Amino acid sequence: MNSNFELIEKNINGIKIIKITGELDAMVAPKLKERLAKLVENETYNFIINCEELSHINSLAMGILRGKLREVKEHDGDIKLSNLNDHIKTIFEMVGLDEIFEICATEEEALAKF
Repeated sequence: MNSNFELIEKNINGIKIIKITGELDAMVAPKLKERLAKLVENETYNFIINCEELSHINSLAMGILRGKLREVKEHDGDIKLSNLNDHIKTIFEMVGLDEIFEICATEEEALAKF
């Protein structure tokens, strides 16, 4: 069911860009948590999460992102979100996460804000 979930990573100017494809639900959210934890352990503190191909996100995954945001901010880092479709953006707005995450229309816009 979640075979379409994938994390695609690239680095631009010291910023880790992670493109999430598919559904980010309770079955695969721990994979995102583990990957972000490993990157933070290796002193990566600036992230862009590209949600262009994200079709679903659940509360567990949103909690993981919120927890990591708090953690990277302790190291003067940030997590910016880009390319949210209307469905995902509405979910973030409903739970108030649009208040704590900087949401950018494009990856390029997010990069320019670092």
